[in-house]
Amino acid sequence: MDIMKRTLFVFLLLPCLAFAQTEQALVQSGNQKAGRKDYDGAIADFNQAITLNDKDANAYFYRANAYSNLHNNDAAVKDFTQTLSINPGYTNAYFYRGNAYTALKDYTSAIADFNKAIEQNPGNVDIYHYRANAKSNNGDASGAVADFTHAIGLAPRNADLYEYRGVAKSNMEDDKGAIADYDMSARLKPDNGDLYFYRANSKGNIKDYSGAIADYTLAVKYNPQNAYAYFYRANCYSNAKEYKSAIDDYKRAVAIDPKIENLYLYLGNTMMNVGDVDGAISYYDQSIATSPDNALGYLYRGKAKSNAEDKQPAMDDYNKAIQIDPKLADAYQSRADLEGGMKNYSAGMADVDTALRLDPTNGYSFYVRGKIKSKLNDYPGALADFNSAVNTNIKDGNLYIARANLKIEMRDYAGAMDDFKKAIAIDPANVAVYMNRGNINLKSSDYQAAIHDYTKIIEINPKNQEAYIKLSDALMAANQYIKAIDIMNKAITMHPRNAGFYVARGKAKTGAGDIGGAMVDFGTAIKIDTASSDAYANRGNTKAQMRDFDGALNDFDKALKINEDNSEVYFYRANVKMRMQNFQSAIDDYNSALFVDIENLKVYAYRGLAEAVTGDTASMNADFNEAIKINPKDATTYIKRADAKIFRKDVAGGMHDFATAIALDPQNSEAYLRRGIARVYDQDQAGGCADLTRAVSLGSKEALDARKQYCH
Repeated sequence: MDIMKRTLFVFLLLPCLAFAQTEQALVQSGNQKAGRKDYDGAIADFNQAITLNDKDANAYFYRANAYSNLHNNDAAVKDFTQTLSINPGYTNAYFYRGNAYTALKDYTSAIADFNKAIEQNPGNVDIYHYRANAKSNNGDASGAVADFTHAIGLAPRNADLYEYRGVAKSNMEDDKGAIADYDMSARLKPDNGDLYFYRANSKGNIKDYSGAIADYTLAVKYNPQNAYAYFYRANCYSNAKEYKSAIDDYKRAVAIDPKIENLYLYLGNTMMNVGDVDGAISYYDQSIATSPDNALGYLYRGKAKSNAEDKQPAMDDYNKAIQIDPKLADAYQSRADLEGGMKNYSAGMADVDTALRLDPTNGYSFYVRGKIKSKLNDYPGALADFNSAVNTNIKDGNLYIARANLKIEMRDYAGAMDDFKKAIAIDPANVAVYMNRGNINLKSSDYQAAIHDYTKIIEINPKNQEAYIKLSDALMAANQYIKAIDIMNKAITMHPRNAGFYVARGKAKTGAGDIGGAMVDFGTAIKIDTASSDAYANRGNTKAQMRDFDGALNDFDKALKINEDNSEVYFYRANVKMRMQNFQSAIDDYNSALFVDIENLKVYAYRGLAEAVTGDTASMNADFNEAIKINPKDATTYIKRADAKIFRKDVAGGMHDFATAIALDPQNSEAYLRRGIARVYDQDQAGGCADLTRAVSLGSKEALDARKQYCH
């Protein structure tokens, strides 16, 4: 019995002993395989161990780790859970399961596990680090910062903790705080290319574009294949208006990773900024080919085509953008702008109203609607919309320019000048501001201010050809004909095939009395551009000064055949008809000039004189009043009204107007000439001759002839 019992006892114990050794050996074997990264082999061993003993917490824990390394995180979570079921106090099981939950993007469960892990091991820096990551991914950036801060307290020389806390602060839009952390990380670990990339992002967010560019440059030094570093550096270059460098970087990014979202789109936008519309369209084409469902590709290609006056294809692109994204406010706004330009005002208003419903804060939509209202002569409504556009705090000088131009139409010149000043404060190099302000200064007879503005344009952009012609016009209006000739000489040296330059120099030579030189310049302009209406018009005007009225009228006919909307031609022809005493026909031409340009004050003044001659004093008074209303400081208007009053035998009224003209422009030789002749006819020879002498001193050759005739 005893032997039997002992035998039975041995029989029972032997399998049990063999069982324990085999299980541990399998776990050990599995760990060795896992160390060699043979995770499948490791899992096979752990499976056998668990088959032998399904209560072995170690086997589940190690198998869970192997599953994690194979990215089978669902299986890992299941095994970590089983580990904790067997041994709720198993060290690191909560920590590792938290990592598996993080990989599965179940951040709430991960945070709960990290909380348990911290209870087990409150001094473990890594647990706070990983919990911070989970909180950040779960949208709790402030909680992440708190965890990183605690971890830094435990390991103040750990560069990674400062780096990741910087990322968390950046997610809280605390970019300055983020930069301070990145700076600390860089001192501890200066060869971390990713760190400079993150710091560059934060610097870009606070518009420190030069600092961001420097950091992106360091990032690509450590990782030349970082396409996003080139991409984002290009964005910074673009924001800093360094467009050539931006284009180079966008192209580098394309070479590394052409699939970056919106890369071709941004490249196209930058090409637009340098004025290469065709190049921009080609990149928008690539953007659309890469992302055919991206409405922005069609939107921006439509803008480029609209800029190139390719209106129907632009409209097609806007329609496609809206089809893809019916809530894209910018597409409705852009289509509205195009419709306004095509005079489809009702469609434009409907689109811009839709844009504002989708985005009530879009200042550019108010701007577009204001432009349409302006074209419909709804000036108060347009002004209200421009005010709304400006009040959205968009730092765009063009909004102020648009409002200034509207105020000019409403004859609020002081308000217009204030808006031009604001536009310059936003962008001192915006030539459009100086051009528009120069035009209003010229129109309001502030010739020196106009000269300053046009000169400023040439300083900013010496290749702006329009500015040279405008500067010449302002100098001529100020009777500075020689300076105007000098300016046009410089312009012609740079651009000898610009017919407009020869026309402008011809006008200046006419004013300076060089009739022969003027005729040569007009002839040259016509040879360069046989379709130059201005060349024929001004040659005709010069012929009229030579008393070749038939030749003048022939040139005017040619000018109008080329461009029937050239108001200057009607004005010049009317003046010739006045000299030919064909007064009613002259009035008809003045009417035509005003039909083309209703704000041309000199036409009102000259027509007023013609109406005085025909005896239509009511119309005469109305025209002079309108001219003065447009510009109360224009000396020519008062000179012509003085002539008209004297013709109507109101000598005292005429003398008063001459005095007003001289007070407004003391250097106006025409005022002294006309008053001098009027005084002579009014038996004031001494006063008349004094005026004629003054006119001669100011360069009037006509006054010299009159003085020879009337003064002895």
